[in-house]
Amino acid sequence: MPMDKVRELIIKTSEEKGLSLSELSKQIGRNQTYIQQFITKGSPKELHERDRATLSSILGIPESSLRLDPLDNSTPEARAKGFTPTIIPGKELVGNRDFPIYAAAMGGDGHTIITFDAIDYVKRPAILENVKDAYGVYIVGDSMEPAYEQGDMALVHPHLPPARGKDVILFHVPPANEAECIIKRLVGFNDFEWKLRQYNPAKDFTEYRASFPYCHRVVGKYSGR
Repeated sequence: MPMDKVRELIIKTSEEKGLSLSELSKQIGRNQTYIQQFITKGSPKELHERDRATLSSILGIPESSLRLDPLDNSTPEARAKGFTPTIIPGKELVGNRDFPIYAAAMGGDGHTIITFDAIDYVKRPAILENVKDAYGVYIVGDSMEPAYEQGDMALVHPHLPPARGKDVILFHVPPANEAECIIKRLVGFNDFEWKLRQYNPAKDFTEYRASFPYCHRVVGKYSGR
């Protein structure tokens, strides 16, 4: 969330618990002016991970609510500006035409159905030159515009770990044959949930990891335009 909201949350919650900012600083093992400096002077610019975890426990609030999300801005339009997948230029295509491209179709609830039977093979982008099981998939629907438009090809690395601020494809079941999935921006995650973002219409939402246990990273795109 925006950092001013983090500061407001700390002030509000500490007051509700009857804790002064100096007491709060001491309880997280810092000098007594640490939280005061953070709130009034912006130093540090963001709380360290250890401090967030300890504050979360003391104040009884989620650790994620104390973290600055660099993708968050005041309006959906502003946030969308940061959502720009890498467009792979032709000069970065390498090797033989052995990179499989899969078709996609719209399913229910805005989900996508990918059919893992290649409809075409193209040269690989350099970023996926030696990646086993990498693939491309044609985008359908408009929920991710302007980042991805219908007809664009998402380029997928299936072995990278989940990472905040990256584009992902989440699957219900192991991706083979026909598999239902969603393509979104991964804003955050924990052991139980994915926090996701789409842009058309602009909204953030969560899905249970138990429902979408398989996460593939999108590392770029070929533009359909």
